[in-house]
Amino acid sequence: MGIETIIGLAALIMAAIAGAFGIGHSRGTSKAEVKADKQRTEEKAAATEAVAERRLEATKEASNVQQTVNHMPDNDVNRELRDTWKRGS
Repeated sequence: MGIETIIGLAALIMAAIAGAFGIGHSRGTSKAEVKADKQRTEEKAAATEAVAERRLEATKEASNVQQTVNHMPDNDVNRELRDTWKRGS
């Protein structure tokens, strides 16, 4: 076995090791990207759900206020509005 053969085998082994690390790194990167995408999707879904719940609650409260106002005599509504919404001086 000549020195060229030994150097060639060593280079081949080093190339195989480097290739294995490169493939492993790319797989790891791909898995990390998939995991990050999944997490972003879950966070976006949770945020969307929270917004929908807040909107629903606001709609219910607005409906309750509307019903309360509809059942109040006009004088009471005017007094409530005057007491609550006074002009600033």
